[in-house]
Formats: sequence, C-alpha cells, structure tokens
Amino acid sequence: MTDSPTTSNLRSRLQPGRLVQNAIALLISTGGTAVIGVVFWAVAAHLAPTASVGRASAEIAAMLLLANLSQLSYGSLFERFLPVAGDLTRDFVKRAYITTTSLGFVLAVGYLLLGFGRSFVTPNFEWRALFVIAVILWTIFALQDSVLIGLRASKWVAVENIAFALAKLGLLPACILITSRNGIFVAWTAPVILTIIAVTWYLFKKRIPEHMSESGSTEDLPSTRDLVILAGAQYASLLSAVFMPSLLTLIVIQKLGPVSVAHFILPTMISSGLGLFCWSIVRSFLVEASHEPEALRHHANSTIRALTVVLVPSVVIGYIFAPQYLRIFGESYAKDGTSLMRMLLISLLGTAVMVFYSTFAWLDKRVWWMTGRNLASSAIQLAVVYLFIGHHGINAIGYAALVNSAITLVVFLPVAIRRYRKTTSGPPLDATPLAPS
Repeated sequence: MTDSPTTSNLRSRLQPGRLVQNAIALLISTGGTAVIGVVFWAVAAHLAPTASVGRASAEIAAMLLLANLSQLSYGSLFERFLPVAGDLTRDFVKRAYITTTSLGFVLAVGYLLLGFGRSFVTPNFEWRALFVIAVILWTIFALQDSVLIGLRASKWVAVENIAFALAKLGLLPACILITSRNGIFVAWTAPVILTIIAVTWYLFKKRIPEHMSESGSTEDLPSTRDLVILAGAQYASLLSAVFMPSLLTLIVIQKLGPVSVAHFILPTMISSGLGLFCWSIVRSFLVEASHEPEALRHHANSTIRALTVVLVPSVVIGYIFAPQYLRIFGESYAKDGTSLMRMLLISLLGTAVMVFYSTFAWLDKRVWWMTGRNLASSAIQLAVVYLFIGHHGINAIGYAALVNSAITLVVFLPVAIRRYRKTTSGPPLDATPLAPS
C-alpha cells in the first residue's frame, strides 16, 4: 500500500537529517569506546600486577599526547576543507599523512632521547622502537576519524573505534600472559594496525574516489599559507585543551590534596561528556555547512535544535539529581562535589554558544578569534581557581567555569546571532566575516 503525501511528508520530517545522524554516530563512537575502555582497565587491573598497570597507563598517556601533538590540527582542517577539496582530496590527505607521521617520529624519538619515558618505557631498543611505531600508528588512526567525518562517512567512525576497542579487550588476556610487564600496551596498540589497513583501503579505494567524482574540480581550498595560519590557530587551542586539565589537577593536589582531586574529577568528567556531545553535533554542522553552503540556515537550525534537545534536559536533570548521582560513588563525592557539578552544568550554556560560534569562525576562516577566546578563557580559569581555591575548595573550579561562561555569553552570543542572521540571503560562505568588537 502506498503512503499518502501527508504521511510521507510527516515521515520525512520525523527522520533525522544527515547532520543529526552523523552526530549520533560520533556519540555512539565516543560512548561505546568509553564503556569498553572502562572494562579494559578493569580486566587489566585483575590480570596484571599493579605496577604494570601504572606503567602501561603512563606509556599510553604519553603515546596519545605525542600523537595528538603530531596531528598539527589537520583533523579540523579535514572537517572544514575536505568537503570542498574536489580533485585535490587524495593529495590533501596524503600530504597530511606524510607530514604528521614524520612529526610523530621526531617527537617520539625526541621524547625518549630526552629521558621523559625512562620511568615507564622498557629500556631496550625493541620496546622503545615499539613506542615510536605506536605513536606513528596512532597519529594515522586518529587522523582517519576526521577524514571519515569530512567525507560524510561518520558511521564508519563508530564502527572503526568500537571494533578497535573490542579487539584490544579480546587481546588483553593473551598479551598479559605472554608479557605481564608490557602486555597491556601491546594489547592497546596491536589492533591499530589492522584498523588502519582496513580504513585506508576504504578511504583510498572507495570513499575518496567517490568524493572526487561527486565534487569534481576544487571548489574553495585555501592556499598553503592560509592553511598554515588556520592550523596554527587551532594548534594553539589544542595546546590549551591538552594542558589545562593537568594544570588544574596540579593546583588541586598542591592546595587540597589527592582526595579533593577525586572529588573534582568526577563532576568534571560528567560535564565534559556533555560538552563532548556538543562538539559532536557542531563537527557535523561544520561538515554539512561546508558541503552545502546554500543550506547553511537549515543546518544551523538543525544544530540549534539538537543542542537544545541534548543540553536542556541534561542540565536540568543533572542539576536536580546531582547529589543522588554522585552518592553512587560514595557519600563524600555527593557532599563535596554536588555544588561543583551543578555549576559546571550551568556553565555548559556558554560552551554551547562557543561551539556554535566556532563553526562560523571556521566557515569564515577567522579561527584566531576562537583561539584568542580559548587562550583567554584558560588564563581566566587558572587565575580564578588559584585565587579562590584556598577559601572555596574545589568549588573554585565551578566559579571559574561560570565566569568564563558569562564572558562567552556577553562577547560571543551577539556575534553568533549576527552571523546567523546573515545566512538569510546570498551564499553563506561569501558573507562578510564577523569578529567580536
């Protein structure tokens, strides 16, 4: 039986658009890997000596840090410019792979030669070489996610990451049995090889050729100079994001002790998780707006609705039930962390405005405004925390988040609204860029 036009239109409206579908895929990827990651470390803690778990966690953290630094913000560049790279797509991706893996090799070798890893990397050539190779592989592994996202194949990000997480969990017992000292690290890194092979085949044999045939000639790929400027701005933001959690932890442990670190980490993880989902939505917004600039207003409206649907109930429910949720982990968590969690949840309003504005900053190639905000935000946060932590404990982190959120709303909300209104007429990407005055 054929549906009536009214039924077909209703069904079409109820079906999530590509933007929302891709955002959901990224959320599934993040949430699924996080859950499997918890299981991975729980199994490791039961099978391996405590010292081995500690060394492995430090080695993996170092590997991830070096891999993130090696990516040179190509991830953001892919999500913004792969949609318009046209017949330069293949060369764009290849050049990024060569540049980032070369830097990964240099950073990993330098890291070991300077002695930073001597307390947890096994001191012989074979295991040090494995560490260097792992940094290079992880650089490609992480970069491939952004290639998939930029080419509107986000569903494969979830498949790739969850398959990798399950594979490392499955390998863990055997690897620990073979080498209890390095088994955790081997289990964590070995599946990356097959994952990279599979995704590389899919990208270069299928998805990239399809994208090049669909888009034809290059549409709007910036010059190398412009790419370097944009990458530099994003890289500065990356450095801030990488080091801020460590600096806050150091301040808390110095001023309040390790117990307070545990009490502030949990509320921070909860709010960061919601913030991460906001970024998942906005990453999809950037890709779709780059692919379809003529539909920028439509994609902006979809993004606003998605952010509202996710944040409003999450913040309201989280605010009301914060004590009950934290009490699951212990009475002390609820007593000391409830106020902090509530303040961090409220501050997500500023986060939503900032991530929404960030898409327009990338579309208009004015990323330095966003970078300036991020660096200023980090400086303000550190200053407020350091000044007030002695009197207000971990709640100083919440006060800092609220101050940053308020500043963001005052400065960037009017800018985002003005830029949004400019999408009503003419090609959106040709609009005059706006910056905070």
